[in-house]
Amino acid sequence: MKVAMLAYDGFTDVDLFLPWDLFNRVQDPDYVNYQGPWSVRICSDGEEVRSNTGISFRPHGKLEELREADAVFIVSGPGSRAKLADADFMARLQLDPDRQVIGAIDSGVLFLAKLGLLEGKTATTYPGVFAELESMGISTVHEALVVHGNVASAGGCLSTQDLAGWIVERLLGKEKSEAMLGMIAKVE
Repeated sequence: MKVAMLAYDGFTDVDLFLPWDLFNRVQDPDYVNYQGPWSVRICSDGEEVRSNTGISFRPHGKLEELREADAVFIVSGPGSRAKLADADFMARLQLDPDRQVIGAIDSGVLFLAKLGLLEGKTATTYPGVFAELESMGISTVHEALVVHGNVASAGGCLSTQDLAGWIVERLLGKEKSEAMLGMIAKVE
């Protein structure tokens, strides 16, 4: 299974690094009875990505990897608005909810709306983003996680854990998801 995480300049640290850590626990036999190939990659349109707090690193791959992934996790951050306005960037985001599990947190949910993945559906997001999402014609609800088939939106940084767990559950089943999330309190 391939999980691709979308990052861009100005992303929110916790929205990338927490699920990155959780997704990588799936392949660790000390945490879960791992069976089979599992890949987690951070993808971007640049050679380097910088968070809104200044952490920078080289992503694992390009945006085109997102279309090949079994699951896509879209992060949030102040930099999301610039990417939403970048027609080239948006054209490279070719996601398919018929064959992919797709989730987004906070302002990352705006990407789901712009790509047409939330048409006729409800969604949640960070409180400061509700008005933007509603201006895009999306009905909002104040919940931590909203799921419609293979597409999910999450609101509030702490719901990142719920979104990551949902993705693992959709890909590998409830047992592995519960094992992964249950290990958070046991990590030293």
